[in-house]
Amino acid sequence: MALAILIGVAGFFMPADLLIFYLAPIFVASWYGGWRVGSVISIYCALAWFLKEAVIAGINGVDAVEIWALVARLAVFLLITRIASMLHHRSRLQTELTHFIVHDLRSPIASAITGLHTLEQMGSVTDASSKEMVSLALVSNQRALDLVNSILDVSKLESGKMEVHYDEVDLAHLVDQCFAHVALWAKTQSVRLAHSETIARATVDPALTTRILSNLLSNALKFSPDEGLISVSIARAGRDGVHFAVQDQGPGIPPEHVDTIFEPFNQVKGTKGGTGLGLTFCRLAVQAQGGKIWVESVSGKGTTMHFVIPHPQDPAAASKPVPEAAS
Repeated sequence: MALAILIGVAGFFMPADLLIFYLAPIFVASWYGGWRVGSVISIYCALAWFLKEAVIAGINGVDAVEIWALVARLAVFLLITRIASMLHHRSRLQTELTHFIVHDLRSPIASAITGLHTLEQMGSVTDASSKEMVSLALVSNQRALDLVNSILDVSKLESGKMEVHYDEVDLAHLVDQCFAHVALWAKTQSVRLAHSETIARATVDPALTTRILSNLLSNALKFSPDEGLISVSIARAGRDGVHFAVQDQGPGIPPEHVDTIFEPFNQVKGTKGGTGLGLTFCRLAVQAQGGKIWVESVSGKGTTMHFVIPHPQDPAAASKPVPEAAS
């Protein structure tokens, strides 16, 4: 029946008019306003189309074909309204369920990390293999907690609910904190961590910037060879902005993935682990501070992740990348 209606009404629509004046308003109203608002707009659009046809018909009047067209169009519009409103409702329910599950996961993971740290500090574990197992458990739980936080924070950043709090920070200290965050993981792979700065202090959001660097370091560790090197370099960008670069010695990113690497759930083919949300969080967190993030990669020679955070009163710095800062 629905197919018959679509076929019957197709001849009465002009593609441009259909999209601009009818389908787009109906879909937007149904998506954001729900079934009731969408139905009102659908009825209005169907009547508006009917009146237009009546005016064109003029003195000849409106025949049964036009009445049939009105009914058919209204049926199609209401069908679109129903589909759009249901899709939005299910999308919202899925998002709420995801947040509920992920939020509840945070507490037990954090408790496990605390317990492992306590066990390690008490000296209860003495033999080498047990110490290694505790270290691996800490790394795994920390990665799980980072994933949980990324899922929650990506949603906040996309909706504009994540507040940015600027403060002047010691950049070397900030990088040291990030290194401490991934130190156990780096140790298990015998990966060396190094950093250099040509400026000492900058004004950024300390929490967001720490999370960005930690995510980029974690991503670099996933692809670094054993006994490799990951280096972080920091330089000035623009008048008072700051340019960070994280360089690894991994296999590099294939050219076809470079433009989409920061998109949600996008992963390079053949990689294991993760969800593809870490780099999405980095992009959104950088943009929340008015900055820009990009990647330079040569197959077989490693990858360098760049991001620029302008001074709060220097937004132009974000549009001036400084690729030579990391070599």
